[in-house]
Amino acid sequence: MNRFAIGLLALGTLSGSTSFAHNYEGGITADPITIQNQSTDVLGNPFDYAEGTPSVKPLNVILGPGEETNWHQHNVPLWVYVTEGSFVVDYGSKGEKTFSKCMSYLEPMNWCHKGINGTKQSKAIIVYMGQVGIEDHTDCKRQ
Repeated sequence: MNRFAIGLLALGTLSGSTSFAHNYEGGITADPITIQNQSTDVLGNPFDYAEGTPSVKPLNVILGPGEETNWHQHNVPLWVYVTEGSFVVDYGSKGEKTFSKCMSYLEPMNWCHKGINGTKQSKAIIVYMGQVGIEDHTDCKRQ
């Protein structure tokens, strides 16, 4: 089992439907973040990790009022956790989905989509779980 699969298994275990917290010394706790569709992306597609040297890239994304991304697709698994506000993702022929604060999901790989923010700032933490030598995302046209 490669390191990505082990990492995903750990993420899935921590984010499953069972609610638990881990207590650390000094009163620090770690509460789980629930993830939508643990073994599939938000469109219901299964995903796999690439082979090779792992590359994990977390980003703090801020979308200003009315901002939109370009049409793009992810070439590696991408986990999203919305920390503020809400936004719509247009998946073209697969429809639109709205994601709000405290929602967590996996973006589809190799499917063109774009993010559309509303009238207030939104924020999300995203984590690319990729491979050295593979671009995390590329531009594309609406499907």
